[in-house]
Amino acid sequence: MNDTREETTLSQKVVRGLTEDIISGRVPSGDKLEIQVIADRFGISATPVRDALRELAIAGLVEIVPRRGATVLSVDVARLRDMFETAAEIEGLCARFAAERMTRSERLRLEMVAKQAHEAANAGDAVLYAQINDKFHELLFDGARNVSLAELARSFRVRLSPFRAKLFYQKKRVVTSDNEHERIVEAIVAGKPEDAQNAAREHLSNASLNVIEYFEANA
Repeated sequence: MNDTREETTLSQKVVRGLTEDIISGRVPSGDKLEIQVIADRFGISATPVRDALRELAIAGLVEIVPRRGATVLSVDVARLRDMFETAAEIEGLCARFAAERMTRSERLRLEMVAKQAHEAANAGDAVLYAQINDKFHELLFDGARNVSLAELARSFRVRLSPFRAKLFYQKKRVVTSDNEHERIVEAIVAGKPEDAQNAAREHLSNASLNVIEYFEANA
């Protein structure tokens, strides 16, 4: 594993840990997040911690002020619901276009990645499943053949990443996600744009429900 990939993995570990702390209320709104304290807690350097805080800031969980550091923000559930709703429509459209525009080799690649995700889900490997899940969605975005749409889709995935990460440590959600991927792939391979759009939209909508339920249960 090269240094860049290792830092990415470490930053995601921090993102998951801090997201859990913020959602559960262990780290309340208004608390300052000290980079060195976090680095010591996870036994890592400051670089992946900074990367994690930037990701949390994009998601709206923390605010970063130059020379003052990062401060925890209160979670706006209504805003979170809005973001998931928008992301579901965007990814649904990506899947629709992918069903119309993907080449045969791209469809085969999508099937292969979906199979890898299925194997990871069956093995109970949440970390691997999350990594393959990202590849799966990247293939959908590229297959849509629409640069502007793909940019929007990626933007929302980054903003929602801390919240989605929590889902992949719930075995039930991983299995459900895997089944939803299968329906998306079947529709795209069969060249059924409307079915692909509906399946992808439902995939994100279900993720949204799980995240919102978790927030409300831990409010």
